[in-house]
Amino acid sequence: MDQFLKSLLARKAHVQSRIDEEQSRPVPDSLRLQALKKLKLRFREQINFIERQNRHAGTSLIPVVRRKTVPIT
Repeated sequence: MDQFLKSLLARKAHVQSRIDEEQSRPVPDSLRLQALKKLKLRFREQINFIERQNRHAGTSLIPVVRRKTVPIT
């Protein structure tokens, strides 16, 4: 999988955990929640864009790399 895509997925998961933390507080900060949700939306849009590009380019999301074996002489 593309490193940038992996990074976006990890960031989105981290933002989601911060949203969950904020919502579990007795009095959540609505401005912080709004900012975190917008950030999560941006990550989701970027992820969807990259996945669409990969799909249309005919490449899989998980590239298969095959190594040639070199005989030891």
